[in-house]
Amino acid sequence: MSPTLPAPEGWESVQQPPSLFRRFQFAAYRDTRAFLDRLAALSKETRLYPDLGFGPTHVNVTLYGPDGAAPGEQEINFANRVTGLASGD
Repeated sequence: MSPTLPAPEGWESVQQPPSLFRRFQFAAYRDTRAFLDRLAALSKETRLYPDLGFGPTHVNVTLYGPDGAAPGEQEINFANRVTGLASGD
């Protein structure tokens, strides 16, 4: 991750491979499913498709920069929007 672009609040900056990571927890499967649906719509809108891992009450989201580079402004903005989706914003 670029030293000038800090990780968004709640996200972890991973060095190898350069990426942003966050785990979102939900109370019930229906909440997880609703988040995944909102995330799918955001990905379609922005054409950014994070790596996802999920279970009944959690979703792991990993964002990579383009061509193996550190996440940049576009990924930071996407991460901030994903955070908002988790709270239903």
